[in-house]
Amino acid sequence: MWNLQNLQLMLCTALSCVSSAAGLIRVFGYEGSDVTVSCPYDPGYERYQKYLCKNSCGYSDFLIKSSQENKTKYSAYDDKRARVVAVTITDLHFGDAGGYWCGVTRAGKDIYTEVKLEVKADRCCDKVNKIQSIEEGSVTISCPYDSQFVDKLKFLCRGNRPSTCLQQAVITSSNTQNGRFRLSDDRKSTIFTVTISSLTLEDSGSYLCGVQRNSGFDDFSAVELEVKEKGEQNASGEKKLEDLPPSITAEVYEHQSSTVKTIIITTRPPASEEQAEVHYHQSTTMKTTTPLVSEELTEAPVSSAAGSIRVFGYEAEACCNKVNKIQSIEEGSVTISCPYDSQSVNKLKFLCRGNRPSTCLQQAVITSSNTQNGRFRLSDDRKSTIFTVTISSLTLEDSGSYLCGVQRNSGFDDFSAVELEVKAESCCTKTKNMSGIMEHSVTFQCPYSPQHPNDTMFLCKGDRASNCTDMTGQSRFILSNVSSSSFSVTVTKLEAGDAGMYWCGSGPGANVGNYTRFHLSVAAAVSCVTGDVISVFGYEGGALKVPCPYGPGYEDYEKYLCKSDCKVDDDVLIKSKGNNNKYSSDDNKRARTFTVTVADLRLDDAGKYWCGVTKGFTDIYKEVKLNIRPGERIKFK
Repeated sequence: MWNLQNLQLMLCTALSCVSSAAGLIRVFGYEGSDVTVSCPYDPGYERYQKYLCKNSCGYSDFLIKSSQENKTKYSAYDDKRARVVAVTITDLHFGDAGGYWCGVTRAGKDIYTEVKLEVKADRCCDKVNKIQSIEEGSVTISCPYDSQFVDKLKFLCRGNRPSTCLQQAVITSSNTQNGRFRLSDDRKSTIFTVTISSLTLEDSGSYLCGVQRNSGFDDFSAVELEVKEKGEQNASGEKKLEDLPPSITAEVYEHQSSTVKTIIITTRPPASEEQAEVHYHQSTTMKTTTPLVSEELTEAPVSSAAGSIRVFGYEAEACCNKVNKIQSIEEGSVTISCPYDSQSVNKLKFLCRGNRPSTCLQQAVITSSNTQNGRFRLSDDRKSTIFTVTISSLTLEDSGSYLCGVQRNSGFDDFSAVELEVKAESCCTKTKNMSGIMEHSVTFQCPYSPQHPNDTMFLCKGDRASNCTDMTGQSRFILSNVSSSSFSVTVTKLEAGDAGMYWCGSGPGANVGNYTRFHLSVAAAVSCVTGDVISVFGYEGGALKVPCPYGPGYEDYEKYLCKSDCKVDDDVLIKSKGNNNKYSSDDNKRARTFTVTVADLRLDDAGKYWCGVTKGFTDIYKEVKLNIRPGERIKFK
C-alpha cells in the first residue's frame, strides 16, 4: 500500500497535476477570514484518499489529505454521502491566492480538479457616500445596484468588513422591517433604500450596502453616517417647549388673552398669575407665544395658579454613577441582571443600548411587554425584584454600554448602567488530552487568578466554553489543592459517559476566557494479548485503548492503526502524529508502545484491525480484535 502511494506521488510530480484536470472550481475569500474549497468526486471513490495540493503538486505542495488530522491552517472533511471533500483554509493572506488541485488517489494516475482561489482585502470602498441627519430624526440611505442584480438579496450592515456583512446585516430584502430599520427596493430605478428612524448619536458610523451574488464576491457600496446632536434653538432664537433646556423639575403656568396663549416655566411658582414674571435664563425659565384658536380653549383649558404641571428633563445625557461591568465571549451568551425597587413590580421594564436616558425607552431593544426579540430575551422575577435580559449568539459588536430601565407613571424613569465586553473566544490554542480507565480516577489541573480571590472556580463539560454543563455539583467531581495560581478537580470512579471536552478555570463564569481546555478519553480496563492477536474489550458509548508494542530500532518510524485489510488509505484510522474526534494516539518510545484511544464506541466498531509500522516496502503488522459490548451512556442528573 505504502510504496504504491509513493509511486502515485511520483506520477503526480511528473505530470505537474495538469493533464488530468476535469474542470475548474473558483473560490473567493477575504484577507484574514476563512474559505472552504468543496471538491466533488464520482461514485465509487468514497473510500479512496483525497487531498488538496498547490502549484505542481510536488512533495512539498501537498497541504492536507482526507485521512490526516486537521492542521493549523487547513482542515478537511470527506462527506461520503454527498461525495464532496470540503477543505477549509483559515486566516487567508494574499499569498494564498492562486492555483490549487483537488486530488483523488487511485492506482495509476490520480484524478484532479483545478481550483482557482482569489483573495481580496476585507474592507470597502474607495468611494464613500457621506450623509448627515439629526438626533431623534430619520435618514434614508440610498444604495444603487446593477440591473443584473434585480432579483438578488439586498442588505445593510454596520462597519466596513465585507466578509461578515451579510452575516451581521441589520436588515435584508427578505425581512424589510427590523425595529427602526425599513428597507424598500425600487427595481425600476435599481436602487434600494434603508430608512433609519428615531436616530441616536450611536447610529453614527460606517455602513455597507450589499447585494448578494451567486458566485464571486458580493457587491458593496459604502456610506458614512453622521448624526448630529439636536439643536437647542429655533430660527428666532427662542426656546421651544419640546426643546427643554437643562432644567430639572419645573412648574408650568399658562396665561391667555383673546388672541394669544403664553406659557411660563419657572423653578419658583409665583403667588398668583398676575405676579408671574417671565425670565429668559435658560436654566430657570422660558417663554413661548402661540396663536390661540377655539380648539385650544376647549381641549386645553387654562391652568390656574393653584394647579401645576410637572415637567421633567435631563441636564446631563448620561447614566449612571455606578456601572456594572460584565464580560462574555463571541458566539456565547450573557445575562444582564437589572434590580429594581419593589414599588415598580408592575411597571414596564426595558433594556436599551447606549447611556442616554431620554431616548432609552424609545430605542429599547426589548421590553417586558414583548419578552422575546431575536437574540434578546427578558425575564422578570418579581419576588426578587430583578429582571434579566439574556443575549445569545454574541458578536464583538454587542460590546458597549446598556441601560436597564423601569418606566414610572410620573417623574424620571429609573435606570441602572451596564458595560458589556465581548471577547473573541481565543482561549486554548491547544487542547490538553487526558485519558483515564473506567473505575479509576483522573485529575484536572485548572488555572486560578490570585488577583481575583472572590472569583468562582468551575469545571464544565461541553463542546464550547460558552455553552457547557457545570460539573462541580456532582459528587464524583472533587475540588482540592487550591493555591495562588491553580486548583485541582479529581473525577473518581470514571464512567464511560465521562469522556468528552472539559473547561476549567476561575471567573464570573466559563464565558470570561480564564480557563484551560481538556479532552478526556475513558478506556475499558480489560485488554489482553493471545499469541499474535491483541484483544481489546469496551462498552458501547465508552472508549478503549489499543496497545501496539513494537521492536527496538523502530522508535522514530511512523505507526498507524487501520481496519479491514488495510488495502486503501481510507482504511487508515490514525497515525502516530495525528488526532481526530474519534481516534487519538500516543507513541511512548521509551516503552516502545504505540497506543490508540478509540472514543464513542459503537457496536459496529467491533471487528479486526491492524497495528502497523511503516517500514520500507513491507510494513510490520500486528492483528487487533475489538470486542464491543452493549451498554448505555451515563446520563448526569
